[in-house]
Amino acid sequence: ADATVMCLSPKQGCYTGMAPRYTGTLYHADLGYQNLQKLLPGTSQLLTQRNLGKRKRTKISHKGNFGNLLILGGWDEMAGAGNLAAKAALKAGAGKVFLCGSESKNRPHEVIGVKRDINIFKSVLNQIDCILAGPGLGKNADKFLHEAWISNKPLVLDADGLNWLSKATVSTRKGLLIGTPHPGEAKTLIRQTIDNRFDAIHKLKKIYGGDWVLKGAGTLVSTSNKIYVNPFANSILATAGSGDVLAGLVGGLLSQNIETPALTGVWLQSEAARIYLEEGESTILAGDILLNISKAF
Repeated sequence: ADATVMCLSPKQGCYTGMAPRYTGTLYHADLGYQNLQKLLPGTSQLLTQRNLGKRKRTKISHKGNFGNLLILGGWDEMAGAGNLAAKAALKAGAGKVFLCGSESKNRPHEVIGVKRDINIFKSVLNQIDCILAGPGLGKNADKFLHEAWISNKPLVLDADGLNWLSKATVSTRKGLLIGTPHPGEAKTLIRQTIDNRFDAIHKLKKIYGGDWVLKGAGTLVSTSNKIYVNPFANSILATAGSGDVLAGLVGGLLSQNIETPALTGVWLQSEAARIYLEEGESTILAGDILLNISKAF
């Protein structure tokens, strides 16, 4: 279709999954029932600026005000994934970022290195406010992931961290958990084909607890009591490393104790991409997203 008119209320299925390929431009016609959403609040909400947490940054703020994030990732041949996540976290405003991953020669100068030693890793846990585990991590980090899981630190799990969770035998996590799977990872986590993205994100939350970001066209975000639909679908974000950037944004926002780190991270990445689209770009590198994060803020 060139255009689709959603009558009475916006329809959640028009924004996510395969739908954007077929709907064309979306319009909403309330048919005169302007207060309908108060009577029928629906089962999800569109993600807008109203849902975002506010950053508290003053002229006299210093790095100690914005938290310390520990990233577990960028191992072996995937150093770039950890580095992208680390730079995204700093761009999101994190005070300090520690990276247990790439060697010093490959690590960004602004990032603090942590050796891949389980005892050193455990000692660093006492210095940080939250953890991001998974970008470019590989399959040999079970001990590290277990320590991250049993800690009381807020934890963002992405990529190989999610693959570990799908196979691990662990108790329900007491600390905050945010998972950021793409559809393939979500399929592995719930052990079934994803025919309905809304059902899938409900099952992720039911099985593992925590909050979830189901990536893809029209990303879904589950919070403690609501599901939000990101009304952005464009292949400009279909590039290697964009998921690492999103995970870093969420981790960086979480370190600052922003109320809605998952919602805000998803919105910021979409807004950064939207700026490129307005400038006439149709393809970008994942690292390019970082250049527009301040503009998005």
